[in-house]
Amino acid sequence: MRRNSMLALALALALCVAAFSAPTIAQSGTPSSKATADVNTLVRCTMSAVSNEGITLPASCVDLFSGDAVPVVGGTWIEIASKPMKLSNSQSLFVSPSLVTGLYTRTRTKTSDGSTSTAQAEGAVYLRAALIDSNGRQIVAEPLARCSASILGCTQKSNYWGVVLDSRIQSLTQDITACTVLVDSISGTCDFTSTIDFILQTASANTFNFIFPNVGQGVYTLKVYAGVGSDASIFAGSGTAVGAAAFGLGSVTAESVRLVRGFEF
Repeated sequence: MRRNSMLALALALALCVAAFSAPTIAQSGTPSSKATADVNTLVRCTMSAVSNEGITLPASCVDLFSGDAVPVVGGTWIEIASKPMKLSNSQSLFVSPSLVTGLYTRTRTKTSDGSTSTAQAEGAVYLRAALIDSNGRQIVAEPLARCSASILGCTQKSNYWGVVLDSRIQSLTQDITACTVLVDSISGTCDFTSTIDFILQTASANTFNFIFPNVGQGVYTLKVYAGVGSDASIFAGSGTAVGAAAFGLGSVTAESVRLVRGFEF
């Protein structure tokens, strides 16, 4: 009789646990997670080119960077990573994206005596991270939430702030004064043309740490975006300018943490 009572108690406890556990499983198919990761193999770039001296310009970014780089419109954000995460109450999120970036700048000036030529080329790569909640609302990461035009390292594209991973402005000016030739006591003028061509191409791997403090309980989608920008200008005289920027191989790691009680920046 006692044995039957113990079996009945055990069965009742099991049913009770199942009753409390079932709603939790049905509530969301996303398990609670402490960390996640994603990789990027997308290669994108943008290029600006201008010349008024009749030389052949590169047709696309493929001519400047190795790999299948596809030109994109500058000033837009391109999604390079997306992962769901389920966070419990009072949890914060540390996100660390890494990205290989490339910059290409070329400035060429062609100047005759008594004139000035100036060419300028620019290239930059940007990065941002955001959390999207179940209602589609976006949470901006720190320190991007504190960005303004006066803070070095902040950039605004398509109404969203991002961090500058790489940036370069290359300017070349050539100024030649009037040429005078003196032979014995007889002076005269001379005529010549000077051309200077300056090219820089670099690639580097970059990491930036984003912080989402005290996010709160819920299911979120972590999204990481990259952007590229370029410009090319001839301000005076004859010249050529080419500016380009690209990004490629990358990864992102995200980890949920509990910061000290009452934490704030």
